[in-house]
Amino acid sequence: MIKKLMALLLMASLLTGCQAEQKKMLSITGYNYTNRYIDRFSVNGQGGGNVLLSEDDAGGGKTSCCIVLRSDQELPVKVYVEWTYGERWNHIKGIKLQDATSHSAEVLLEGPITKDPRIFVVHFYPDNSVQVEVAADYPKPRLKRSELAHGSAR
Repeated sequence: MIKKLMALLLMASLLTGCQAEQKKMLSITGYNYTNRYIDRFSVNGQGGGNVLLSEDDAGGGKTSCCIVLRSDQELPVKVYVEWTYGERWNHIKGIKLQDATSHSAEVLLEGPITKDPRIFVVHFYPDNSVQVEVAADYPKPRLKRSELAHGSAR
């Protein structure tokens, strides 16, 4: 009986501790508005995978796991984003056109943060700037590549 009571008290204290922190695991995805494939990227050291060029109606990155967000996180908060553009090749001629290049940026997550956050989104722009957001679902791209080609976006 005493062992059961002790086990219940331990469980209650663990649950109370978890409820106080309210951490949320967010998937990481990228939207690439540049003209180069992103071979890999990370947010605060957490891998975000690779990111193809985004389409007019969808991002270019697959979803990776995870970055932790506390429910009591005060905003704005700085995050550190690193990314590497992949090499560019002319496969017909078998020549490398451009080496891989790595970049990094400190970016502010300003909010607002949705009530039920699920996805941490990183937006990569043609000028090598980066913006981040937290969303409940995959957002629409902020830029349309078809407009970028004509110089009418951003």
